[in-house]
Amino acid sequence: MLSVSRIEAATLASWPALETVIDGQWRARVAAGFSGRSNSIWCLDPADDEDAGTRLAALAPAYEAQGLPLLFRVTPLTGRNTFATLESQGWQGIKTSLVLSMDIGEVTGIDPAATLCDTVDPGFLATLARLQGFEGNTLDTFTAIVTAIGVPACGIVIAAEDGTPAAALICAQVDGIAMLYDVITADALRGRGFGRRLIATALSWAAENGARHTALQVQADNTVAVGLYLAMGFAFRYPYHYRRKPEIPQQ
Repeated sequence: MLSVSRIEAATLASWPALETVIDGQWRARVAAGFSGRSNSIWCLDPADDEDAGTRLAALAPAYEAQGLPLLFRVTPLTGRNTFATLESQGWQGIKTSLVLSMDIGEVTGIDPAATLCDTVDPGFLATLARLQGFEGNTLDTFTAIVTAIGVPACGIVIAAEDGTPAAALICAQVDGIAMLYDVITADALRGRGFGRRLIATALSWAAENGARHTALQVQADNTVAVGLYLAMGFAFRYPYHYRRKPEIPQQ
């Protein structure tokens, strides 16, 4: 079974921030918004657990400079003292997600309706953005993050019978782990198996390129997606959520 540390390290490497401040085993990641993964403080070792209040205050300006809320990503690697500090300071819990993983066993091969792309291919980015509903500043930041991916990665699109894009994702590979991001199926085509075919193709590409495991993150309340992943053999590994620093009322 993949350890929490390996999955967290693979996530850091495969989904970059645009700026990172390093404080011991903490990583303050900033990317002009878009996703919590790229805009929050992470702890990679629960033993790095001293002076949390002072360290949080010192990291706050990196977020304030971009008008972003100060978020801490709480995982099983968050130390007890750090968590107690967040609690005592009234940081609000938001956005609970689940990490699922599995070993990659026998694969089915690349789906005939699949197109494999460079993740920075303009056509792929436009297709994924359209399916996800990204536009404006959100699209700009998403594009910057994807462009900054520094590990082997592939953009995959599955076409419907009429040739229109039905589903898409990004698969990035780190340390033998295939990380799946931004999995999406067009609203009108959900429930028709495109998501399953998309993920099967991603795992086939990953296995061909040396991956032996896979992991992904999904919002805890997305029961349809969770059900699909579990049916495909993924297993629950650990939860995480964000804590948001309370705003100080203006006098």
